Amino acid sequence: MTSPAPAHEIATRRALQRNLRLLPWWWAARWIWLGEGIWVIYLTTERHLTVGEVLLFQAIYSAVVIAAEVPTGIVADRWGRRLSVLLGCAVGAGAMLTFGLAHTVPLLLLSYALFSVASALFSGADSALLFDTLRGLGRDGEFTRWQARERVIAGASTGAYTLLGSLMVRWLPLSAPFVLSGVLSVAGVLLTLALSEPPREARRRSFAGIGFHAARTVLGRRPLLGAAVLMALTTAAIQTMGVAQQPVALAYGVPVWSLGLFVGAQLAFSAGCAAIADRLGRRAGLTLLFLAMPLVSALALLGGAGGMLWLYPVFILPSLGWNVLWPHVTDYIARRVDGGVRATALSVASVLDQLTSAAALPLFGYAIDRHGLDAGLAIASAALAALVVAAFVFWWSGGDRAHAGAAASA
Repeated sequence: MTSPAPAHEIATRRALQRNLRLLPWWWAARWIWLGEGIWVIYLTTERHLTVGEVLLFQAIYSAVVIAAEVPTGIVADRWGRRLSVLLGCAVGAGAMLTFGLAHTVPLLLLSYALFSVASALFSGADSALLFDTLRGLGRDGEFTRWQARERVIAGASTGAYTLLGSLMVRWLPLSAPFVLSGVLSVAGVLLTLALSEPPREARRRSFAGIGFHAARTVLGRRPLLGAAVLMALTTAAIQTMGVAQQPVALAYGVPVWSLGLFVGAQLAFSAGCAAIADRLGRRAGLTLLFLAMPLVSALALLGGAGGMLWLYPVFILPSLGWNVLWPHVTDYIARRVDGGVRATALSVASVLDQLTSAAALPLFGYAIDRHGLDAGLAIASAALAALVVAAFVFWWSGGDRAHAGAAASA
């Protein structure tokens, strides 16, 4: 006869099961952003920035994330994933309010800084919270499937928010969706309070020790570094597409209020790509996945360089590359690092994302302002494609090409 499980184990298991029930709702509510379809137009028409200056602002955003990523990852590993994402929800809501109410460049920069800190607080901590919750239930083999589910929910909900926010500007000022976003995002704070911190079996390190160990692990192992760089290049491609897609759509001669339809279509496509990410990745294998998804994302930018409406489906293909690649790169790294530094290691990978964007986006913005939107996107596409090939060769030569799910858990 087997003895019954201790009461604390039963309570922990129930708490983790409650996490899995709450997480889909939290993914939809933690970032209620109604301005995805109009934020570039808001900055260029209401705040009088050029597209190149918007890309420079994005680079500043990336620079602040770089500074905040590892410290916030250490917060998650040292004091808890739940605390990190709770702070992320609160800071994100404040960022949206500041963005909508800002009338000066310094206030806009402050809002970007707040967005950066919120992003850093989420980054690594949210994935680590999910991974540790599943591991506590003995279900960590489902991680990529749950990560893909997160992208489906986030993409679908953001698409709905985008359509609503874009329609609002037919009757309200362009700033209204951003202010309302900040108010509604308080729901994410409340849902975070209902989550439980998952258990972690790992040696407790000092604040600095966590950071150094995570950085050595990711940067010192060629397979992990190569995977992180491939993800970073794919992120640079989708960020370039994200900034350029509103000017590209306006070049078709469509009214501002209809931009939400274009962005909403892209977000719906993102959700669909996320839905097939786990299955596609397992069938394709890491070698094909790690080459094809970043390369498709880079070359797809050429779809915005032709000025023709029928090329728009090509232009948004970075949504396929990013949403399919992200859960597999996250799983690849998470399974190959010690659990006590998992959130920080994922934050180190995110730092590489932001470093790449901080370096690339101002150059792409300069090319667009100097040579025009079409030529600038063509330059960005060619540069990213060349870097993808080099990064893939670097990763492939590391020798660790087994599917992440087959790797030994840390």
